[in-house]
Amino acid sequence: MCFAYRLVFLVLLLGAAQVQAATELPENVSFDQAMKIVDENNHYEALLAKANYEAVNSELLQITGLNDFNIDMVALAQYVEASEVIPASSNEDHKISVLMTKTLFDSGYSNEKEQSVESKLSSVRLIMKQIRLDKRIEVARNFFDIKLSDMKFSLDNEAISIAFVRFNKTQERNDLKQSSDVDLLKAQFEYQQVRSQRYESETMQRISRARFAESIARPNDLPSDVIVPDLSFLDRKRPEFEDVLKLALSNNLQLRAQQLRVEAATHELAASRKQGGSTLSSEIEWAEYSYETPSRNNWRAALKYSIPLFENDSIKSLRATALAELQKQRVKQLQMESDIRQQCLEMWQRIYVLKAKQDIDEVAEEYRELYQDRSRAFYELEHRTDLGDSFVRVSEAKLEKFKNNFELVIVWMKLAMLTGATLEEYIQ
Repeated sequence: MCFAYRLVFLVLLLGAAQVQAATELPENVSFDQAMKIVDENNHYEALLAKANYEAVNSELLQITGLNDFNIDMVALAQYVEASEVIPASSNEDHKISVLMTKTLFDSGYSNEKEQSVESKLSSVRLIMKQIRLDKRIEVARNFFDIKLSDMKFSLDNEAISIAFVRFNKTQERNDLKQSSDVDLLKAQFEYQQVRSQRYESETMQRISRARFAESIARPNDLPSDVIVPDLSFLDRKRPEFEDVLKLALSNNLQLRAQQLRVEAATHELAASRKQGGSTLSSEIEWAEYSYETPSRNNWRAALKYSIPLFENDSIKSLRATALAELQKQRVKQLQMESDIRQQCLEMWQRIYVLKAKQDIDEVAEEYRELYQDRSRAFYELEHRTDLGDSFVRVSEAKLEKFKNNFELVIVWMKLAMLTGATLEEYIQ
């Protein structure tokens, strides 16, 4: 197994050990705690990113070692025709030597390769930061899904109680021949529908918690509840689109990483053009011979300068491949800039839509609560009332309000991510 793969395996192993050693989650997890867990970078995506970084870093070690000293032992066993000049000459002319060589100049090839790998390393570092931002959004969505699943279960719990009472009363009236079988089946059907929804929402309570635990690499730590953060920042005015776009095109982590990949490809192309250039190297050799002659030396030191006189097709192929890779990375950068412009516009407009829906949800909640108060008053006066339904409608209004607010938090996080920042950094 090569060095790079051994290193990657070791990083993954150590990372997995860190995940297992992590402290247990509290029963009630706050939003800040969830984000801090993500920032610890013990989740699977972060471990893979670290392994990728180490793999690229091993390339740098390989490149920096290109022009290091090389020490070889060379053994030469040969049979030669006897010399006519020296009568005592033998047919055996063996040699053993220790040869030390070092490249002193390679037309800048190794320097270009080293700069290429350093650009790749810088790119990977930015991608690791981007993975953190992506993960924060994923965990935030799973965090809010827990709260929404609990609210949905509470809503369905209210609805099933009302549906059961309605079905039971219809059944009693049917027994007394005061309602038809159609009315009874309708009430039973509505009850079964609500019952099915309640089972589904109860299932989602467990699924949402498991999904959250898996997303932070803590599969055995299912939270009992989550603490919703202060959402007052949602009242802030959205920034001007031009300001957001300018910030995104300057600071977006993925775009900056792609620019570094273009830079790396540029150095790779320069390296391919210098690969077949002239080289200067030094050689020091100590040798022993099976047959000594006056012209042979046991020690030798030399400078060797080589100028290629012919460029083979393999070097031309490497150059063409490097040029094609550079063109591809440049196109990817242009495409990424286009995607960022579109995403900024969509997120910016999405904030506008969700903030407008906030106003609707506020009015809806106020209306449902007032309607509930009126229904309670009618109920106390023993008038015919829909008090039970009004409770459900209030819960529905609250659910829609929270759902919209949570979605608005996610959109703000995405907009912040486009500018290369966390939500907290962007707000500050």
